[in-house]
Formats: sequence, C-alpha cells, structure tokens
Amino acid sequence: MEKFQMAAAAYCDFIDSCSSFDDKETLIKLLSIVSRLYTEAFELPDVESEEGHSVDVDFPLPVVDFKSHNVYKEMFNPYHDTTPLNGCLDDDITGIYSDIKNGLVLYEQGNVKEAVWEWKFGFEVHWGEHATSAIRALHSINFQ
Repeated sequence: MEKFQMAAAAYCDFIDSCSSFDDKETLIKLLSIVSRLYTEAFELPDVESEEGHSVDVDFPLPVVDFKSHNVYKEMFNPYHDTTPLNGCLDDDITGIYSDIKNGLVLYEQGNVKEAVWEWKFGFEVHWGEHATSAIRALHSINFQ
C-alpha cells in the first residue's frame, strides 16, 4: 500500500509541476509514471469502504496541454467494438489525477482505509481504463 501511495504522490506531483507535455523527455517520464502507478495498483489490498460509496474531496484539477498529441484513436473494447473512437490524453491524465488525488487527500487526512478503497475501486472501474489508454498513446508517441 505504501508503494502505491508513493507512486500516487509522484504522479500528482509530476502533473502539478508540468504546464505543457510537448517535449519527448516529459512524455517519456509521464509514460513511466503512469505505468508504475498502474502496476502498483495490482498490489492494493481489498478493503471495504466504511462510507459504502465514493467520498469526493474538493481540489482543483490541473490544466494539461498535449498540443498535437492530445487526440488519438482507440478501440474502447477490442473484443466487441469495430469502429475506433477518439481518445484524449488530457481527459485520461486528468481522470487519473482526479481519482488518485481524491485518495491521496483521504490518505493524508488519516482515512487510509477509505483512500485504499477509492484507489482500488477507481482502478477497477475508471482510472485503470484511462491509464491503459494513456500508456498505449504515450508509447506510440515515444517509440513508433
């Protein structure tokens, strides 16, 4: 759990520190950070939420700018979809940020169980999809 918390903090700090994501070094670093976050999520323990639902915390979302790399094509469900859809890196990165930051705030407030539940639930139903889409798009930008 501590490894995930460290990866989550590194992700949010990196996003907060960048205003533009248009140079190769920044994009490779982002690919590495998102990949680490995704990998560490598999180690999160199963916990029950004491709230029984998601707990939203208020914080501002960062503005991210991927310039010409923002929109990409993807298959939302490669087993059932036949037509590619447009994906957007800015939506992926802020979607991940929102879910991860929400858990970080809870964690920092001492609500560790709720933070872990938020991270794990979000991974399974929301930010995990954004992460896999972003990883594929970022990999394509950097290595193809």
